[in-house]
Amino acid sequence: MTVRELIEELRLADQDATVRFASQPSWPFEYSIYGVVQTTIKDREDNKQEMVYLEEGRQVGYLPAEAKEELGW
Repeated sequence: MTVRELIEELRLADQDATVRFASQPSWPFEYSIYGVVQTTIKDREDNKQEMVYLEEGRQVGYLPAEAKEELGW
């Protein structure tokens, strides 16, 4: 997913909604997001790619059933 694609998805969401990260489909948890960083990554051939990382915050708890269902987990 690109930043542009993420922004397009987020435009459809309630702008005051809390953002969480869902992880581990077989044992689903939800996490807060602590931060966002952008950096340039180089591969073995010295090609550069811009990357954005969402920093995992704290584990909030188990992923709610409604979110699991929406994700298809």
